[in-house]
Amino acid sequence: MVLLPSALLIPLAAAAPPSTYQAGLADPTGWEEVAVKQHPSIGAIRVRHKKVAGLDCLEGIAFTRAPVDRMLAAARDIDGCKAWSSADLSASASLTQGRSFDYYQVLDNPFPVKDRYWFLRGTTVETDAGTEFRWHHIDAAREHPEAHRRVTTAHPDAVSTGVNVGAWVFAADGDQTRVHYRLCSDPGGSVPDWAGHKAAELSLPTNVADIIERATGAR
Repeated sequence: MVLLPSALLIPLAAAAPPSTYQAGLADPTGWEEVAVKQHPSIGAIRVRHKKVAGLDCLEGIAFTRAPVDRMLAAARDIDGCKAWSSADLSASASLTQGRSFDYYQVLDNPFPVKDRYWFLRGTTVETDAGTEFRWHHIDAAREHPEAHRRVTTAHPDAVSTGVNVGAWVFAADGDQTRVHYRLCSDPGGSVPDWAGHKAAELSLPTNVADIIERATGAR
């Protein structure tokens, strides 16, 4: 799904494996509330954060009447989300198909911040927490060299995100669906720690609202 930068800038060599970030995100302990954002059609969207392997990770929580299967379909709509996401995406395309599939996205940023791109592997899994669409960064130069070359040629000044691990979690809760959006991300490049974290904190509720509105037909 559409991902925007989080807090600390960790060189890729120092990054933990994706499984470490996923385990930290799934652990219900340690989260601290940052804010509660009110959206006109969604209602309250809670924003929380915690440290995972030294990275400041974020979570957004909201409720919707859209069923789990429609929420999952929206989360997996990589090829279509460029048309309905609020993020300024110049590209969003899947590279493979299936329950687990690879994809890439390119985010346009206002000058002087450089554009960002990421190559990810998304997987749908069923857990005790609910139905999850998880993703983690992949080595695109090795696994998808042609697509990687195409993206870096078309966007020569764009910077690859160093860490990009997260999940959408959807669980039935009475007559509603509880939505969790979890993200650990290192934006890469020369973005100050505070600026990256603030951008992620502000964009996270928008990402949550976008996907709910897509699942309910509002987008």
